[in-house]
Formats: sequence, C-alpha cells, structure tokens
Amino acid sequence: MATYPAPTTSGTVSDGTVAPGETFTFSGSGFLAGEAISITVTLTRAPQASGGAFAGGASMAVPAKINLPLAPQTFATTADANGNFAFPVSISEAGTYTLTATGLTSGNTVTASITVAGATVGTGVISSGSAAELADTGTDASLLLWGAAGIGALGLGAAGVIVSRRRNKAGA
Repeated sequence: MATYPAPTTSGTVSDGTVAPGETFTFSGSGFLAGEAISITVTLTRAPQASGGAFAGGASMAVPAKINLPLAPQTFATTADANGNFAFPVSISEAGTYTLTATGLTSGNTVTASITVAGATVGTGVISSGSAAELADTGTDASLLLWGAAGIGALGLGAAGVIVSRRRNKAGA
C-alpha cells in the first residue's frame, strides 16, 4: 500500500564541500525509467563577509562589493533505465546551496546540500558543466554614491527651471 504524500528521499553529491568553479555530481534514484527531471539549485546561505565594516566601531562604510541574493537556477536531465540520474554541476559563488531534483511525471523528489568554500572566480555562478548561466550580481558601493549625486543634480536642475519660470511669469 502506497503512503501519501510520497516520502522525499535524499540525493547525493560527489563531494560535500567544493572550491568555486569545481565540478561535482548531483545524483539520485527512485524515478521512472526515462523520466524527465527538473533540477533546481538554490542559495540557502551566503557566506559572511570577513572583517565586517560594522564590527567594533561606528563606521558606516559600505563594503566594496554588495552581493545580491541569487535567483534559483533550474536545469533538466533524464533518468536512466533504472530510474537513476547523475548530473554534473559547477558553482562559482561561495555559499551553501540546496539541490532539488523533481520527477516531472512521478513527482518524486530528492535533495542534497553542497557548500562552496573560498573566494569567487569569474562572473558565472552556476553551470551544468558548460558555459556559465548567470552573470555576477554584485555592485560597487561607488555606484550607489554616483547614483545619489545624479539624482540630486537632477532635482536641483528641476527646481531651477521651476524658479526661473515663476520669475519670468511674475515679471511679465
């Protein structure tokens, strides 16, 4: 007798901790023979910044690079004749990730976690053993300052036009 909902089983990764850009294999079983499988890679914990700009003082400095959360990435593969899959993945950004494989017909799922340790390399984030699929989403703090200066200049220019029009209207 089948139990509902179907239990989630664990997938495996060839190595639990990898260096940025290092390829590892995410695998699992329990799928239908030849079933299409959707694999989702989700950042579950970003690495903590070292040296913290706010640690131990009143400094309000912004780090040189602001990392934004990454959107989950989705890949596709197919189960073999025995209902198993093995999928190569490479992640270039440090952090802890959850990999989830879902059978598109059976609905069976397997999950595994991977930690990418160390500094980041390149601009790609997650790939399936081929070219990188997501651009670097970090931004420099100076970009925020230049943006604020530009908005301020735009506001001053608009105020100047309004004052000039009022003076011309009053003088006419």
